[in-house]
Amino acid sequence: MALPEFMQIEAPLHAPRRTLSLLETEQFLLLAAYHLWRDDVWPIDGEALDKLRGALSPHPVRDQNKQFGMNVLELALERLSTAELIEVRRRGIVPTTRAIEELERAIAETRKAPEAMLRKILED
Repeated sequence: MALPEFMQIEAPLHAPRRTLSLLETEQFLLLAAYHLWRDDVWPIDGEALDKLRGALSPHPVRDQNKQFGMNVLELALERLSTAELIEVRRRGIVPTTRAIEELERAIAETRKAPEAMLRKILED
């Protein structure tokens, strides 16, 4: 049974953004830290992170969006650090030896590049 016309809501003009879960955020941070470490590149700067926060948040309002993204990023960083998978250093995050060994084993088994896995997390 269809809803009466006055109760129907128009579909959005564009598809809503997909929100990354805490697990996806953790995976992304761990893979990104490994990828940057492997290529000996300093981690991305705060401005780039601010742009990425939009993918972590369902809030259309920038201030709420930024706060939500910071909360998710901080929780993900804390969990990865507590699990000793990354080290938070003055100039960025670095994967631990244990994380590097496990990631390299998984990469060798699956034959997938970190870049492809990062893209998959963001595009799914």
